[in-house]
Amino acid sequence: MAAIDANKGEGDVATPARLLARKLRGLLRRGRVTVQGELERLAPSDEARSRQAVPREVAEQKTHLGPIMDANVARAQGAMLPAGLDDDYDLAYEHFDVMNFLLQARHLLADDVDPLRHFLRHGARAAASPDINFHMRSYVSRYPEKKDGVEQSPYLEWLKRGKAAGEIADPAPGVQKMAPFLGMTTTELVDLLVETRSDLQDRLRTGTLGEMFAKATEVEPLIGGVWTESTRPIIPPLASVNSVDQIVTMHACQRAAGFARARLVLVCTEPRWGGGRRVEGHITHALTGHLEPHDIVVIYTDKSGTAPPGRFPAGVREVDLAAEVEQMDRQAAHRMLVELIRSFHADAVVNINSTLLYQAMTTYGKALAASERLFLMLFCNEQLDMGNWLGLPLRYFYRCFDLVEGVITDSDYLANWLRERHQLAGEEARRIHVFRAPVDAQIPVAAVPTSSPSRQPQVFWAGRWDRQKRIDIAFAVARCMPDVQFRMWGESVLTPGHVGEAPDNVRLEGAYAHLSDLELSDADAWLYTSAWDGAPSQLLEVGMTGIPIVGSLVGGTGEVLGDDGSWPVADFENPDVYVSALRDVLADQEKARHRARALRERLLRERTEAAYADHAVDVLFGGADNERREEAAG
Repeated sequence: MAAIDANKGEGDVATPARLLARKLRGLLRRGRVTVQGELERLAPSDEARSRQAVPREVAEQKTHLGPIMDANVARAQGAMLPAGLDDDYDLAYEHFDVMNFLLQARHLLADDVDPLRHFLRHGARAAASPDINFHMRSYVSRYPEKKDGVEQSPYLEWLKRGKAAGEIADPAPGVQKMAPFLGMTTTELVDLLVETRSDLQDRLRTGTLGEMFAKATEVEPLIGGVWTESTRPIIPPLASVNSVDQIVTMHACQRAAGFARARLVLVCTEPRWGGGRRVEGHITHALTGHLEPHDIVVIYTDKSGTAPPGRFPAGVREVDLAAEVEQMDRQAAHRMLVELIRSFHADAVVNINSTLLYQAMTTYGKALAASERLFLMLFCNEQLDMGNWLGLPLRYFYRCFDLVEGVITDSDYLANWLRERHQLAGEEARRIHVFRAPVDAQIPVAAVPTSSPSRQPQVFWAGRWDRQKRIDIAFAVARCMPDVQFRMWGESVLTPGHVGEAPDNVRLEGAYAHLSDLELSDADAWLYTSAWDGAPSQLLEVGMTGIPIVGSLVGGTGEVLGDDGSWPVADFENPDVYVSALRDVLADQEKARHRARALRERLLRERTEAAYADHAVDVLFGGADNERREEAAG
């Protein structure tokens, strides 16, 4: 029996021979069959030759879509092949929903085209679904090998084998991800979706829901154009890939946080290298007298990991959001972070270098500020190879300042720079706060190196191997002092260029985790050659050891170094000035150590944990605590 080929012009008949040849060419092109083998498989058996075509009964069904659509469906059913001619066709026919298909392939409504043959012929490229619970693109994306399988259509593969094997062809996105979250197996969730979707379809076509929709269409005819959407209903929470990812991610993050609210949320770009406390550690330790550790949540947004031991008090909760959103669309990740922050109902939220949060605030800043007390923790800008400056203070301060409760810096230098650059005065200027990091009084004074005629003096240097730390200056100083051994520690892998440039009297020691890992009793002096800076934690740590410091006077380093206890270098690009200061230190170690211990005593007076804690509580919780008291009194 001849069949109409919808890809041909009207009246162009595709004979069984043509259909067989077309299918064979496709299979041969994919290299999946041999000519002889496929001819033997496709040749009708004696039983098939003896079978007779059985006309199918076509009865027009009355639905709420209206008589025109009902007639179109009946006409399309009349164009379909009789039963008994093609086993594959008959199998697909049992499950094929003509109305569902035509609502999506509306260009076929005006033609007497067999909709099922049209669907099967397009194979994995078929855009319209054969029934409401099968989605070709979803199935093929989950099982890519089915795209060029042995069957004419992946739909046949699924009907014959895939469905029984538990393969998922459901239109809902993220079924496998969402099932464990809902406490179900994937099969159980798919069954529930099929039941829900099929019930909705029945109620729209013949039930009260569809009757209401049809009456609404009589009032506003444009509503009738929405019938196509009934073929792809959205069933929350499986609304989209992004929404599923966000829900699953939110659940994973809240599980890591113990499903409990927080008083303080610190949003950090990463755990950050080194064993020191850093600002996030200083804040959390300082607030232990005001909050319980479990009241604090730290969220990592840009790089995955966990903080080194000792950075936070025991009980502080860490959430690795970066690992959860690594494959997520960036805009979805922004929304995810905002919703996660809001879910903790915190009294204060501090952004510590989180690029993801800064980006999210471009879109969600006003909404987030409406419910959260936000603070920005800013550090110094960075100078690039061309000489131009870049950094979070330059890029985001002016965008976010009006949205946040306050801005925090680690140095008076940066705070004053922000006020002057943006012409801030009065109340606006007072919204910029300086958290002066406390020193660790437990760091012991280092022993003085044992002097001997054969011993070479040793100068220690440590820092990141980048432009800021001016390794070239350190090397130049070492070349000018061949009688002194320089020991240099750098983060991770040293670049080949720096290794090749190192003078003979420089030992490259690699990275260290904590200051206590170094043999400080061998150090006669500490060299610091930064070109720009805030108030570096390294200088605060070394200042407590009593080791004489020769350091560049840039940015906020002058708030640590001073003529009373160290050797600050104002002309920081001149190696000769560093050399002169180091010679002064090495010439009289007793005098130098006395001066260095004076620095330690000054830092202990100026930078106490108690003062830091009082200031942090006042800035972060002063307003929130007042509100709490007012609510309690009311």
